[in-house]
Amino acid sequence: MSGSSDRSTGITSERRLRLAIDPAIGSARCIMPEMSLILCSRNGSRTIGRCLDHIRSMDDAAAIEVVLIDNGSTDDTRAIMRKFCELNPDLWHTIEEPRPGNSAGRNSGIEHSSGNIVLFVDDDCYAEKSFAAAWKEIFNRNPDLGFGSGRIMPFDTSRSPIGCNTSRTTEPLPPATFFQRGFVQGSNMAFRRECLLTAGLFDNRFGAGTPFAGEEWDLALRASFAGWKGGYFPQPGVAHDHGRSDADASVRGLYYDIGAGAVYAKHMLTSHAAATLLSHSHIGAQAAERNCADHP
Repeated sequence: MSGSSDRSTGITSERRLRLAIDPAIGSARCIMPEMSLILCSRNGSRTIGRCLDHIRSMDDAAAIEVVLIDNGSTDDTRAIMRKFCELNPDLWHTIEEPRPGNSAGRNSGIEHSSGNIVLFVDDDCYAEKSFAAAWKEIFNRNPDLGFGSGRIMPFDTSRSPIGCNTSRTTEPLPPATFFQRGFVQGSNMAFRRECLLTAGLFDNRFGAGTPFAGEEWDLALRASFAGWKGGYFPQPGVAHDHGRSDADASVRGLYYDIGAGAVYAKHMLTSHAAATLLSHSHIGAQAAERNCADHP
């Protein structure tokens, strides 16, 4: 199937279905799973086995397309992925993406997937049994929803809470809203495929494996200003096993801060630059108020 190629990602972003040949009848049949789950990993062997065990244990997992992307691993990640995919070769696939970065890997996964709803988790996150079913219900209940993020619990409470969002409160997000980083997190997020195509997929300059974090924030902002509704939904949950101490998290936080600056700079050059500037000014005012309260 032909489709337009995005110059920034180098992939055909309009692919919608996968054709398979049924040898029993000698004819083509369309396999169009309702949902696809995409996971990109580089050297994730510490946690990816448990991660995939949880994916396999999800409700109706056999009907969910799973695309695993190895982003240049030098450990056993690729072998673990292959073993997992052997259990359901019609819908579970593993591919290689040599270009560095989570965004390049996820974009390749989007190209090789077919579901109308695309789920994303990280290789150190363990999905709850109802994870996919919860996302399915959310998108079915909200036909104009383009994207969302879900609950992220700490796997080990003795480690840093960085990257977690344990809120049990649903937070709807209207279109054309400049929301703050952390509202959408790659550890647990979902997009309608049409939203991904409208927004333009992930920017390969951002994400783990590149100099800047913030790829999911950048994409979700573009989706919001393209007219899509978003939201935070606590029903789909994962446990985040990042293994970072507070000291490790402090160093990681600097990477996130640098990425945030890059995202702000990028969006200052867009048609919604005014909203970006207003949001940045509001954050600065809040920080100043907190500083005054802490140091009267």
